[in-house]
Amino acid sequence: MIVLLTADIGVASDGADCPPNPEPGKCYEKVYSPPLYEDRAEQVLDQPARTGSNTAPATYRIVVTRHKLRDASFTWQVVPCGAGRTPPRTGG
Repeated sequence: MIVLLTADIGVASDGADCPPNPEPGKCYEKVYSPPLYEDRAEQVLDQPARTGSNTAPATYRIVVTRHKLRDASFTWQVVPCGAGRTPPRTGG
C-alpha cells in the first residue's frame, strides 16, 4: 500500500496530467486525438501491351497505400467545472 501511494505521488508531481499554465477557477480535460490516415488507390501497369503476332492488351492492377496525415496527440480543452471536476492546483 505504501508503494502505491509513493508511486501515485511521483506520477502526480511530474505535471504530465496538468495543463501548462492553467487559469485559476477553470477546469480542463486532456483529449486524445488518434492518428489520422488516408488510403490512396493508384492504378499501376502490371503487364505492358504486347504487339506483333502474339498481341495482348496491357493489364493494370490497383495498389492501395496508407499515408499518415497526422500523428496521435493530446490537447487540453477548457470544460465546465462540475461534479467530480475541480480546478487544478497552481503554485508549488
